[in-house]
Amino acid sequence: MNRFLILLFWVNFSLSAQFHPLEYDFESFAHSLSYNPGIKYPYEKLFSVPLLGNSEIFMGNSGFSLADLFSQGGNFNEKLYQTVHQLKNTDFFTAHYHQELFTYGWTDDLERFKYIGMYWDFDHFNTVPGDFIQLGLDGNASHLQDVYDLRFLSTRTEFVQTIYYGMNKQANWQLNVGYRIKLYSGIVNGQSVGNHGKFYTNEGENNYYAHHLDNINLNVYSSSFSNNPTTSEIVNKFLFSKNFGPGLDLGLTYKYTDRLQLSASLLDLGFIYYTSKIRNYKVQGSYIFEGAHVEFPENSVINYWTQIKNDFNKKIKSGENKQNYISWRPTSFYVGLKYGLEDLKHPKCEDFLNIKDNYTSFLGAIGFYQYRPFQSIYWGASLYYQKKWSKFFHTKINFTADNFGYTSLGAAMVLNIKRFQFYIAADNLIGLSDLSASKKQSVNMGINIIQFR
Repeated sequence: MNRFLILLFWVNFSLSAQFHPLEYDFESFAHSLSYNPGIKYPYEKLFSVPLLGNSEIFMGNSGFSLADLFSQGGNFNEKLYQTVHQLKNTDFFTAHYHQELFTYGWTDDLERFKYIGMYWDFDHFNTVPGDFIQLGLDGNASHLQDVYDLRFLSTRTEFVQTIYYGMNKQANWQLNVGYRIKLYSGIVNGQSVGNHGKFYTNEGENNYYAHHLDNINLNVYSSSFSNNPTTSEIVNKFLFSKNFGPGLDLGLTYKYTDRLQLSASLLDLGFIYYTSKIRNYKVQGSYIFEGAHVEFPENSVINYWTQIKNDFNKKIKSGENKQNYISWRPTSFYVGLKYGLEDLKHPKCEDFLNIKDNYTSFLGAIGFYQYRPFQSIYWGASLYYQKKWSKFFHTKINFTADNFGYTSLGAAMVLNIKRFQFYIAADNLIGLSDLSASKKQSVNMGINIIQFR
């Protein structure tokens, strides 16, 4: 029994980036509707249960890898210095976990595929601004007149539960369309985004240096549990959260010619309005510090620290509030181009394929862009080759470039045995040879129950 549970955990545990070049436009994959609701979907029914469905976890750093710091040979201090000074303000760290709780899909009398489901998402993101880290490592003496922009300081952590209903329809022989309506429920959120202001140091008039905080505006928003949450509070938060918001996924697939197919999707267009257990913090103002102006009065002792603190608090205002706020979802956009290569020799042979498609192999390209309500941009592009060996066995290989690197090689496989589908997708296969040198790693596995049309 224990071995069986371990096997289930292994089969359904996955590592996956939020850019899914292997899953997008791979219609054989049972959860392809999650990446394009308008794909030409080949299945009549779909059932996914907890521990047997689509699960993901990902961690990636666009700035550096562990091997940059801990590889054998060389001086650690020198490697640290080189690594820090190659960082850019647009570098970021991100972590993502996705757990599909259940999915059920069916085909109605009008040949429309409808589906419902629920999933959890955990997301963490923070910028890794190179100039601030360099300032901390070098000190400000070697960075006089350098201006540090606070808009590059952003972070967000949240746990979201989503319920959805979707529909996929073939409008005509050329066009497939689909949508997915979502209801987000925010369980936990903490974020600091939209900050602005500048910090810099120059030569002072009354001292060696003058440190400037110029029109800073820092905001922290949070919605979570009470300090000592009870089990009942946690359960109620998941079942009856007061933090709700709407979301929408849209997608289409257009067959331009018999061989050429275009596709596009817009995912997670929506927001969450947070109203429960709110604690926000705000800091704003301007301040110039040149040290203490020392005086020597005859009959008293001056508390310089108190003077500085009072002057700072007078000019830099800070406070806490419980105002409701909106958190926008990280909206993603995909676009795909697919070209049929090899003709199906026996199009009516149901033992080979039960999909209305005359081609068994394809070349394609995918573009990806994710908008985030903070500074850094997440982008990706992929070239792939897809092959349908039979009705039961399909494969896909791709070559991907994104924020984490330009040489990512991936492969995916779908195996259908009666009504069970087993799939595995692994991106950045080259990085598996040395995980310490890899900035990301992606593996996706799962089992679903399906029925062909």
